[in-house]
Amino acid sequence: MIEVFESKRKTDLSEQVPVQHIPLSRLRALLRDFTDLLGQQMYFWGRDVIHPEGNLLCEYGFERRKSEGLEGTSCYRYRFAEGGSIELHGACAGHYDSSRAESLNFLYIRNRKRCFLYSEKEPPPPGVYRPEALGNGPATDLYYASLRFLDWWLAYEKWTARNTAQGWRERCYEAFASLPASRPSLPPREAAIWLSQYRRNPGKIKRVRERLRSLKS
Repeated sequence: MIEVFESKRKTDLSEQVPVQHIPLSRLRALLRDFTDLLGQQMYFWGRDVIHPEGNLLCEYGFERRKSEGLEGTSCYRYRFAEGGSIELHGACAGHYDSSRAESLNFLYIRNRKRCFLYSEKEPPPPGVYRPEALGNGPATDLYYASLRFLDWWLAYEKWTARNTAQGWRERCYEAFASLPASRPSLPPREAAIWLSQYRRNPGKIKRVRERLRSLKS
C-alpha cells in the first residue's frame, strides 16, 4: 500500500480532481469539515503511539525525535523515497516537500483548529509559527495541499486496519468521545468514506453535519 501511494504522489492533483467548478464558499466549507476530522484524527495518532503492542507510528516507519519547539514532547517524521515528508506532533501536523518549489506545504495547527498553506520549505518547530509563513488560500491551493497530506493519511489508516486487532480505531473513537471537552465527528468507518469522497469527488459530497444527522436518525 505504501509503495502504491508513493507512486501516485507524482501525478498532478489538479488533473486528478478539478475543483474549479465548485463555488469557493462550498470548497471552504468542505475544508472546515476536513479540518474537524483531522483534529479528531490527531487524538487517534496519539493513541497509536501508546498502542499495547508498541508504537504504531514507529512500526510504520516514522522517525521519532525530540521536539525542537515544545519541551518534553516528540516529533514523528516519515520521509518519502522520492522526496518530501509527513511530520506529526501533538501541536501540529503537515506535509512538506522542499523539492516542489511550485507548491506550498500543508500545515494543520491543533490549537487554532486551522489548516494553512505553509510557505517555508522545512517544518516549523511545534508551537513556533511565523505569521508571514501561514497562508489561508486560495481555497483551491489549500484543497490540493490537503490532498497530499490526505493521501498519506488514508494509506496509513488502511495499514493500521491490517496491523491491529479488529476494533482498535473504534476504541480510539470511543475514548475520544468520552473526553469532557471533545466534540466527536464521524466514526472511523464513516470518516474514511467521507474523506475518500472529499479526495475523489468533492463536488457531490455531503457536509459532515448532514452525515452526522443521518447517523443519529
